[in-house]
Amino acid sequence: MFSVVIPLYNKAPYLQRALDSVYAQRVPAVEIIVVNDGSTDGGERVARAQADPRVRVIDQPNRG
Repeated sequence: MFSVVIPLYNKAPYLQRALDSVYAQRVPAVEIIVVNDGSTDGGERVARAQADPRVRVIDQPNRG
């Protein structure tokens, strides 16, 4: 078992693809953490809209 961390900064068009890739893995992740580094393109909404309860979003100000 493992955890997946996905850093997110203004990559909303690619986030669902990344999440779908995690969902498709043979060994399921225990948790999927999306770290929103101050995105302004709505990527955090994509992450929060996931029906999978393993997805957790952590918001922080952009740190570059």
